[in-house]
Amino acid sequence: MNSLTRLATTTFASLMLATPVLADENLLGYTIGAETLPKGGAEAYLWITHHGDKRRGSYAAQYLRAEYEYGLSDRTSVSAYLNAYRHAYDCGEEGCAGPLDEGEITGSLHKTQLSGFSLETKHMLLSPYKDDLGLALYGEVTYDTIDSITGEKGTGFELEGKVIFQKPYMDGQLQWLSNIEIEAESWKPEGGGNTEYSIAPRFRTGVAYRFAPNWFVGAEGWIDAEILNPANGSWEFDHWDLFAGPSLHYGGKDWWATLTWATQLAGSDESNDNSTGRHLADHEKYEVRLKIGYNF
Repeated sequence: MNSLTRLATTTFASLMLATPVLADENLLGYTIGAETLPKGGAEAYLWITHHGDKRRGSYAAQYLRAEYEYGLSDRTSVSAYLNAYRHAYDCGEEGCAGPLDEGEITGSLHKTQLSGFSLETKHMLLSPYKDDLGLALYGEVTYDTIDSITGEKGTGFELEGKVIFQKPYMDGQLQWLSNIEIEAESWKPEGGGNTEYSIAPRFRTGVAYRFAPNWFVGAEGWIDAEILNPANGSWEFDHWDLFAGPSLHYGGKDWWATLTWATQLAGSDESNDNSTGRHLADHEKYEVRLKIGYNF
């Protein structure tokens, strides 16, 4: 029995170490790795992110993204996305966020709307396996016609940049990922009015551990802030927030899936009474993200 036990243990450990991670496979739901697709490789993604609960009323929204990624070279990939939003909220006159005398996100909406598109490029400077520490640069531009929070129509543009780090440990069984991000956005309501601008720096980090062949369990978190230039206003600090939560990842031969739950742990309270210590105007109490990828 001891010999059989040792054989089973050795076999299981060998499988754990031999199970490969596909290039650009998303081990976490929000924090991405430094690897890119190989030259000529292609991958299709589906993202569904559920945003749940604000300060008052009933609020839910789903952010939907369909992505196609292609490897231009072994170090550079490009992607195109289609973006849509599903809103289901009943906020009344008081609004689902903000102070009672000046509520934000008022009224009701139950609707799914196609919003716009995104274009992305990612370039790997250092490989996490060949160079020990992975390093990549990422850029994305987005055009939106739907406000992601309220569902109102308008015209929005977003530029996003990332510096990506990835460090493998234990022959790749443990992965540490970190992203330094900056976003610049503009939004103009369809009904008229001046354009609003914002800048949001963000830091994400997380770890993923392979506990069985093809399976990773992980945890990640992020902190961000937003500086806002409202219509007819001037630049001012708007809010900060902190999220964290667990994730589960499965990676098969041709496809993979990642499920992440993230809770807002803290943030600058926009309600004026510090009732929760969380920012619930631009963000929600929790998020759940499912990402599914298929390699061609």
